[in-house]
Amino acid sequence: MKDEFKHIESIFSENGSLTSIPNYEHRPQQLEMARAVQSALQSNSHLIVEAPTGVGKSLAYLIPAILHAVVNGRKAIVSTHTKNLQEQLLQKDTELARTLLPVKFTAALLKGRKNYLCTTRLANALSHHKQLFDTEESKELESLAEWAESTIDGDLESLPFPLSATIRQQVCSEQGACSQQICGSECFFQRAKARARHADLIVMNHALFFTLLATQPQRDGFFFDNDFVIFDEAHTLEAVAGTGIGKSLSRFQVLYAVHRLFNPRTKKGLLSKVRKKSVRQQCIDAEEAINEFFDMVTEASHRLNPSSPTIRIRGPHLVANLAESPLEQLLDLIKELSNDSDSKLNKEELTIAQRLIWEAQFLIKEFLQQADSALTYWVELPERGTNNVILCSAPTDISTSVGPLLFRENTSVILTSATLAVGGTLDYIQRRLGATPADTLILDTPFNFRRQMRVTIGADMPAPDAPDYERELPQWILSSIGRSRGKALVLFTSAALMKRMATVLRQPLRDEGLQLLVQGIGPSRYELLQEFKRDIHSVLFGLDSFWMGIDVPGEALEHVIITRLPFAVPDHPLIEAKTEYITQQGGNAFFDFTLPEAVIKLRQGVGRLIRSTSDRGIITILDSRIVTKRYGQLFLRSLPSCPVEVVSSTGEVEEHEQYE
Repeated sequence: MKDEFKHIESIFSENGSLTSIPNYEHRPQQLEMARAVQSALQSNSHLIVEAPTGVGKSLAYLIPAILHAVVNGRKAIVSTHTKNLQEQLLQKDTELARTLLPVKFTAALLKGRKNYLCTTRLANALSHHKQLFDTEESKELESLAEWAESTIDGDLESLPFPLSATIRQQVCSEQGACSQQICGSECFFQRAKARARHADLIVMNHALFFTLLATQPQRDGFFFDNDFVIFDEAHTLEAVAGTGIGKSLSRFQVLYAVHRLFNPRTKKGLLSKVRKKSVRQQCIDAEEAINEFFDMVTEASHRLNPSSPTIRIRGPHLVANLAESPLEQLLDLIKELSNDSDSKLNKEELTIAQRLIWEAQFLIKEFLQQADSALTYWVELPERGTNNVILCSAPTDISTSVGPLLFRENTSVILTSATLAVGGTLDYIQRRLGATPADTLILDTPFNFRRQMRVTIGADMPAPDAPDYERELPQWILSSIGRSRGKALVLFTSAALMKRMATVLRQPLRDEGLQLLVQGIGPSRYELLQEFKRDIHSVLFGLDSFWMGIDVPGEALEHVIITRLPFAVPDHPLIEAKTEYITQQGGNAFFDFTLPEAVIKLRQGVGRLIRSTSDRGIITILDSRIVTKRYGQLFLRSLPSCPVEVVSSTGEVEEHEQYE
């Protein structure tokens, strides 16, 4: 134990081995975090750490985690929210850790099984391609087979050409048709599982972690005996955990399960060559019943709320279960065909079809019965041009459903992010996640925000619900952008408002020689960011995904403009259910949930600005409620300590005390 702490000191101390890395600056906060992580792992305790941007939190948890795992024969699981961080951990930070640690270790990336090509299913698809695919799809399958000869990991996301959903669903790893017994060591997913089983460090994403957590049998560890988990980007945990533990079923999913057997439109499927016409007729009858069932769900949901695309279902038996009997008949048919020793049908593929149809039947029944009072149920209606209705459910309060599964005895769970605190404490996230057994640590920032950043507030900007808010907003945005000559990220909470502002401001910005980039219009998110970095005087209008997870250091981003405080609109059924639950428990939904969530999201947006010790810039908040409402002080107290000025529409500037 002493040796582990000794190694931590030798790496992170002021004269430690990290100082030999080019451009590395010693950060006391990084050493403090590494010590805290090591202590939690040694004592099998839980820890929540807020580590501001610049601390170097990835190495601060990776190095003690790897060291502890190797020395003690344990397995470290690191879960992240974004692919960017997964890649950084494996390609950069883990390789750096190899040069610093006195122990050898192995690391593996694990994705959900559907990300991997299954060689057994590929061989089956090639053997039955005329039965399953049209001419174009068969050509695509041949290209995939060629790629399979050269790929190292079989990750379908790394394909150099687009892959149709039909082909992907037929060749990806699936439970029932892809296992160690069936595929052996040739299958890419089985290889990935084997690498994970033997690795000291496994990197995965939150969605996969909670999906596995919901389906794995209870054991001493989470997925392996004597493992522990570190969640980076932990501010997203509540939302992702709810989705992972929850369930959803769409019209397309159920139809796909039936079409695997026989698709009357394409005349393709596992049963397309079966001589008995009644077999295919059962599939046709099931398709008609499924469509009628989902049409009834749509009509019933519209009656409950004709104006919303997401409708909460508060009671059981929304509609009659027209799908149950046809799906049951298909299950009987599959069982009969699977037991026929003379049948030439692929038994593994029939097993997959059986499982998918059984799951569809079970989830429809579960949704209609609503037997679990701890879940919120809702329907997501289709967007224009599609009829893909989705039945959804998720835990209303994960602190009681997921919390006990995570924060158990005899292991460690460590949570970290740059933005977890509200009002200077971590009480909020502890309550939301059921993490009250965890110790907490809030690290100081390594940046000098009083020198690097200032906050400007629009003093007489109309409140967002005022009738003249939208009329005055364009001029406020334009004058704010003028202060930095572009180089601005403008954050919105409404796509419709953002598009209207883009329409109004595109020409005035062009007249100033400034390019306007707008999320959702034209290029992809990645391409927008690349152009924003290239054209340092451009302006980028962004929505939710630009409030977090983007990194634009240097002069390309010197101004973040926040058009309104990011309060979530309580129109989503799950948000509505959460607020109702808090009220039922005697709490105050606004102060216990809505306000803290908005504070964390504001901190995420503000965090886009200062990414290094050399960055400088302005935060402009065009929401006067931050100085006119009492709760505004919580927002201000949660921001880095820096100069704050209040600007009027006439240009008058008044210094404001951040911590009144």
